[in-house]
Amino acid sequence: MPILGLGPNKHPFLYLDDFIPEVDWKRLHQELSYGISQSLWHKKFVSSGVHPVWKESEITTTFTELTDRLDHSQLELFKKLKTTDERIKFLTALTYTPHPFWLIFLRWNKRIESTGVYNKAVPEDCHWTDDSQHFPYLKEIIDTMPFTGIGRVILFMTEANNSTVPHFDVLNQKQRQEKENDDFIWFNTKDNSKSVFVMDDETMIKYYPDTNKKFIWFNEMDYHGTDAVSHFSFSVRIDGKFKDHIKEKIYGSSRSISN
Repeated sequence: MPILGLGPNKHPFLYLDDFIPEVDWKRLHQELSYGISQSLWHKKFVSSGVHPVWKESEITTTFTELTDRLDHSQLELFKKLKTTDERIKFLTALTYTPHPFWLIFLRWNKRIESTGVYNKAVPEDCHWTDDSQHFPYLKEIIDTMPFTGIGRVILFMTEANNSTVPHFDVLNQKQRQEKENDDFIWFNTKDNSKSVFVMDDETMIKYYPDTNKKFIWFNEMDYHGTDAVSHFSFSVRIDGKFKDHIKEKIYGSSRSISN
């Protein structure tokens, strides 16, 4: 289908730069780099609703087709694993499917179902983690963002020379049709680094954000991903609930528009 986009005009991207005070990007980049060195890195699924063309390039497919892809002895070992981190690490080492991604959670949402995506923007379901203490300036910036409440806060990290394949942020097409897009802000701190795209899954055309903008929002039910770069890269995503007047302005409407 064509991109779902945002707002009445189905924009692939909208921007929150005008609603966030000036940022000291050098200070922020240095703090995030130091915080990454001090924090616990997690292995989690980052592209669950993978586009069929890329299904063999993403470990989620292996995970969902275990009985077809692992033999009996491998399945028995897999069954001993208790956490997603352990399972992804095992499959990454065992198979030929790469999973070059790590995550740091600064705010984590309680699990009301297995994926964790259905309440990641619900402030009362989220809590600051111990690792958040390493990111005081980032937390100051988050406090200035145009949210009524903060949900999950996460750092996505990608090893050099790896892309994030086109995907949407639920497991299957049925969930994609049912779940509404959450409010969030995505950004990175390193110039000429990781760039997110939104893709039309019929034409395979990729849309990229304005390079002069920093704070990005897109529809997570659209296929999206990131292109490979030659160095370790990371981005920040803050989920939450936008203030009503912010949505009015970025949608270009005089009325309040819900998700």
